[in-house]
Amino acid sequence: MRINHCLILAAGFGTRMGAIGQKLPKVLWPVFEKSLLELQVAYARSLGAEKIYINLHYMGEEIEAYCRSRDAFRDVRFLWEKPKILGIGGAIHNLAALPEVDYRGRLLVLNADQFFYLKKENFSKFLSPHADKVGVLFTYWVNSSLGYNALELDGERRVRRIVPKKEIPPDKKIETYTGISVIDLAKLDRVPGESEFFETVCPFEKTDVPGVLLENVDYWDFGTVKRYWETTNAVLATYRANSNHPFLRFLVNEKALKTWKIDLQRLSYNATAPRVVNLAPAEETRALGPCILLTTARAEKRDHPAIFWNELSEEVR
Repeated sequence: MRINHCLILAAGFGTRMGAIGQKLPKVLWPVFEKSLLELQVAYARSLGAEKIYINLHYMGEEIEAYCRSRDAFRDVRFLWEKPKILGIGGAIHNLAALPEVDYRGRLLVLNADQFFYLKKENFSKFLSPHADKVGVLFTYWVNSSLGYNALELDGERRVRRIVPKKEIPPDKKIETYTGISVIDLAKLDRVPGESEFFETVCPFEKTDVPGVLLENVDYWDFGTVKRYWETTNAVLATYRANSNHPFLRFLVNEKALKTWKIDLQRLSYNATAPRVVNLAPAEETRALGPCILLTTARAEKRDHPAIFWNELSEEVR
């Protein structure tokens, strides 16, 4: 199935990234040598997206300036949301209303902080049975203790209800929406301004909206301080177990992961101490415990692993 447009959602406030996230936009946090945003653009291209858009709001000036300085974003268009965030539904309609789009074509929507890594041919197989639908939602299994709402689907995999997280018992396996979708823009009613995704894009109470379960698919989540720490370290552990892992080959091919910097015995990166990921230009010499150094910083010993950026730090709990 042809993907005409891709929207990478980058307008959020970064509150789940602690104090560092209020100074360094989440979408610019590094996955080793490349930012999340650079890798999402590369991933969208690998899936065949013809035109790529990024929505901006919080710290948008910093994000746009960063992107303008890198060739990876040479043909990417930025969609500003002012004076307030439009909501995901509003962001999609904002893109669809552009003169060059005019509610035509299929739109891939990606979160900037998560990768459900699929190759183009597998992605097309997931989509092809649903070519006549307004939208296709990608879902996955999670533990309810993570705090997500659940999707209730019928026997034909159509969304019937969103179950609020407060109604779900703890430690239960639930199916939830990944935030990744493919939308047929021609099937949308035109709605300007702020709106919610399930109100104006995929109103499942009015039309059939299928959920496609991404089971046994690579999932890499960098969306909170804790997940950023865990996923960064999981990359190194996965490389030690299987250096030909598809997502890791993607990182290597995109020059995000420099394999000569990996110490497989210590599970460290550009560092001599165990479990230290040093993303600063200089070789790490001051890390006294497990940490990620986003910039050159003094990494004193703590009771918990920590992430350091300039004068700021966040403990991982």
